[in-house]
Order: sequence, then C-alpha cells, then structure tokens
Amino acid sequence: MTVNDEMNFTFHPASPIVKNEVNKKFADAFVDLLNIVSGTVPQNSSKETGVEVKTSFPSNLLSFVAFAYGVYGIGIHAGAWSQFFQNVSIMKENVPTEDFWAAINFWIFFAVGHPLLQPILWISDVLHGSPGPKIAELVPLTFLLGNLGAIYIVSAFKEVS
Repeated sequence: MTVNDEMNFTFHPASPIVKNEVNKKFADAFVDLLNIVSGTVPQNSSKETGVEVKTSFPSNLLSFVAFAYGVYGIGIHAGAWSQFFQNVSIMKENVPTEDFWAAINFWIFFAVGHPLLQPILWISDVLHGSPGPKIAELVPLTFLLGNLGAIYIVSAFKEVS
C-alpha cells in the first residue's frame, strides 16, 4: 500500500511452520531487493540480514522491461482490441442508450468480478469432485470432514488464524 508517497508492506509469515528469524530475513531481503530495483540503495548492498542481493542491471531496468512487455502484450492483441471496440461501437449504434450502458456495466462487473470469484469457483469444483459417500446427496462426507477440520484448526490455534 502507498501512503503519503511511501510504500508499506504487510508480510504474513508462515508461522509456526517457518521460524520467525527466517521470516524476518526473508522480509528484510525482499525489502532490500525492492530498494535495489527501485534505485534507492546502491547495488550489491546488504544490511544486517546476512543476505546479500547481487544484481548487475541498472536500477530502473526492471520497470522498463515490465513496461515493454505490457506494450508488447497490447500490441500482439491489437486486432482483438480493434474488433472489441468495433463491436462495442456497433452495439452502441443499435441499442438504446440506457440499455447500452446497462449491458456495458454488467460486462465490466462480470470482467472484474470473475477473477475475484475464482477462489470460490475453485472450492466448488473441489466440493463436487471430493471422493466418498454423499450426505443427503448434497455434500461428500470427505469434504464436510475436511471443512470441519479446517474450522477447528483455525479456531483452536491462534498461530494459524
């Protein structure tokens, strides 16, 4: 998150599986790497983390490479983008204004919402594909037991939640 032109990070360590010292070294090394890539600290620097990050590229090269790949990605799909905008303009010409905007808003909602709903859709696939007998022809027993186990672990162990 960026607040007052300052980037802030929240790390969710894999405790208690990974020791706190290892998690701290990872977070510090990650921040060191971001500082090097952004050009805010000299290359080949290391703090008290004990992890030395060595790079041999200019400080803003990564940003330029990401930008170039973005432009390239849009460019190779230029025909599809052109066809999309042509179809939208044809739709706008042939549909009343309020119906057109309702359809566009629904499409935007679907396009944005679909990736956000992907975890829910994945768990639904797991539910329907779980092995074992079904309870009331609705929920497989193994899926129900797995959910109850996960709920117990999250509620019983503070480190997991």
